[in-house]
Amino acid sequence: MKYNNKPRINTLSIDDDHGKRLKDNELRACTWNVRSLNGIGADARLVDVLVKAKSDITAIQEMRWTKQGRKKIKNCDIYWSGHTNKRSFGVGFVVGERLCRQVLAFTPVDERLAAIRIKANIFNISFICAHAPTEEKDDEVKDTFYEQLERTYERCPRHDIKVVLGDFNARVGKEGVFGPTVGKFSLHNETSPNGLRLIDFAGARNMVISSTRFMHKKIHQATWLSPDRNTRNQIDHVVIDGRHASSVLDVRTIRGLNIDSDHYLVAAKIRTRLSAAKTKEQKTQGKLDVEKLQSQQTANDFATRLSHLLSESTTHPEEIQEQWEHISKALRTAAEEKIG
Repeated sequence: MKYNNKPRINTLSIDDDHGKRLKDNELRACTWNVRSLNGIGADARLVDVLVKAKSDITAIQEMRWTKQGRKKIKNCDIYWSGHTNKRSFGVGFVVGERLCRQVLAFTPVDERLAAIRIKANIFNISFICAHAPTEEKDDEVKDTFYEQLERTYERCPRHDIKVVLGDFNARVGKEGVFGPTVGKFSLHNETSPNGLRLIDFAGARNMVISSTRFMHKKIHQATWLSPDRNTRNQIDHVVIDGRHASSVLDVRTIRGLNIDSDHYLVAAKIRTRLSAAKTKEQKTQGKLDVEKLQSQQTANDFATRLSHLLSESTTHPEEIQEQWEHISKALRTAAEEKIG
């Protein structure tokens, strides 16, 4: 398979990039290691920043929230997967208003991995948020992470567009042998050991590391700044299936957004057409006269009709969201017919 290596040069200024309106068939997917969201109001401040950046969905690392769940902040939904009791690591997604109704499923894995599935028009999109161990960690810890990442990837539906993004603590170099997987516009000349692991993962699945395939100034390539402000690395990446590599129109670092992190927001512009099925305004449904269920005859009629509606379907949805939609529709239909 051949890939287009022609460089795409982004000539917009930072302000112009923030202010530019995305086309209807373009999606802005981002990744950001925020270091912590434990402070009071930290989640609301993050949402404000991401709305300003016009991010449709953002993979978040080091949230430091425990367990797993979902919460609404303003017009965005936050999904997270953390440690059972320790406030360490923690990953998740901030889903913007545009995609809130497009979420088909959220799959928390552990404090380093989580996945979310978005409904689109032709191919649905499976995003995986990853936070890989740092270079100094033992090989056993790194092996365990990549084994879990492989299992998470394999569980994604076969025909979905698969995008893996996050903090991989991996420097990818410009060695020619890796060209088909990484391109030639990395910030670094040599690949680090963690970078080799990322390249092996991507290459084995015919994936492309899109974050090193676009020509930008160095300040728009670096994703991490050292505490002494002397070292800049490109260690946060966006990886996509090779067959959909041309759908990624650009990947770059967005500077000037502050949430007290030593990482910068990394934004990818992806060409896709979202499904319109769930974006339409839902009609207001009338209130059911549930008091009629106190009648044993009415209750029996309702139960019989509901059982018939659930059993007569010839399709068997596999996704939880689709299962619930099927059950919800049957409940409503039976109630309107037998209760009113």
